[in-house]
Amino acid sequence: MIKAHMSFKNAPKGGKSAAVLKPVFECFASCPRGLETQLQAEIEKLGGRKVETTHGGCTFEASWIQATRITYWSRFAGRVGLQIAKGPFQSDEDLYKLALTVPWWNWFGLSQTFRVDLNNLGANVKSIRFTQLRLKDAICDAFIRQFDERPNVSIEEPDVRVFGAVSATEAMVYIDLAGENLFKRGWRLDKGEAPLKENLAAGIWAIAEQRATAIGATHFIDPFCGSGTLVIESVCTLCDRAPGLERPFGFEKLKPYDPALGQALQNEANQRFNAGLDKALEERHFQWTASDITPLLVEMAEENAKRAGLGELLEAGLIQFSQKDALVTKPTSELGLMLTNPPYGERVRAKGADIPEDEAYVRLFKEFGNLLKSSYAGWTAMVFSGDLEIKKVIGLSPKRKTPLFNGAIECRLFEFPIAAGSYRPRAENS
Repeated sequence: MIKAHMSFKNAPKGGKSAAVLKPVFECFASCPRGLETQLQAEIEKLGGRKVETTHGGCTFEASWIQATRITYWSRFAGRVGLQIAKGPFQSDEDLYKLALTVPWWNWFGLSQTFRVDLNNLGANVKSIRFTQLRLKDAICDAFIRQFDERPNVSIEEPDVRVFGAVSATEAMVYIDLAGENLFKRGWRLDKGEAPLKENLAAGIWAIAEQRATAIGATHFIDPFCGSGTLVIESVCTLCDRAPGLERPFGFEKLKPYDPALGQALQNEANQRFNAGLDKALEERHFQWTASDITPLLVEMAEENAKRAGLGELLEAGLIQFSQKDALVTKPTSELGLMLTNPPYGERVRAKGADIPEDEAYVRLFKEFGNLLKSSYAGWTAMVFSGDLEIKKVIGLSPKRKTPLFNGAIECRLFEFPIAAGSYRPRAENS
């Protein structure tokens, strides 16, 4: 973690290779599909200009300092790239020649490792893998021409990441500012890939928070909390915790990086997070109650929350995790918002029932729908699911269905307003 000693506005504009920096760069930020609009608004708020949405991300203009700030503070982005070359494209050789013109040694050194990735945006190439290798070759050859040496490639843990994109007519080359994907916030206890990535969870919360504000809800419930991703990302937003507070970044390993810039970012983030925690503890403007039937996941959620710096809120009861069957949860106020990402597959059989997964799934969510209608009148339930027909099993009609993608999986964020009134349990089929 970078230590802070000065305010952001006083940070020097560039380090050892400041000469490589232009006043404005073309940039690209990726995001989970469906969150492009949220990312656009966020980048504009963080100082990006001419922001336009595209498939799976946004293009924008920014200075070096603005781009690093966007990388540090973006809740929705996965990667942020600084465009360092752009030219016409008809063949692999065009990409090679374009990348060969870049003074790579102004960005990183011979002792650093690098990795290259490439996106095909509609280019007519025989092999995207071969085209990617030509980009790598150009970087190596540029160093060899300059120093008679070349840096090594590392696929797993590179110091520097370069990514390119080729369309039917253009080639673009970017230096990556993120390093590891930005959904990796640094607070997750478990080392495996999370079913719900943190930047997607932050986007789900951004949509849900608009509904919560509209109905005046300050009480929130997640009855299928898992390891706490939705809860933690929502509270981090509510308390103004920077997504980059506890993680390293790719831009720190680039030559133009000035440590004072990192110190400034960290200092600002620390101040804002402390102020956000103080506000939450003093005003108690939200209450999160979360549970899961699996004890290990509840323990993990609590540890993740502590690692995210939310321990004081746990102690104050503003966040409460407990081991509980979702079907016995009760509302914590007359009005509130339930936000949850229900389980799939084996997790629906957490009670140990020896029945097929499909049958367990239907049984669970029929009962869950009955619970919502009988106990949560006046609330709004927002359910994120890869089951596009879950509404039929729950037995409620959604007011909205927001398309979002969890990786390659098409999902929906369903909004179910739960009306007050009489309730009659559904008859079981004989």
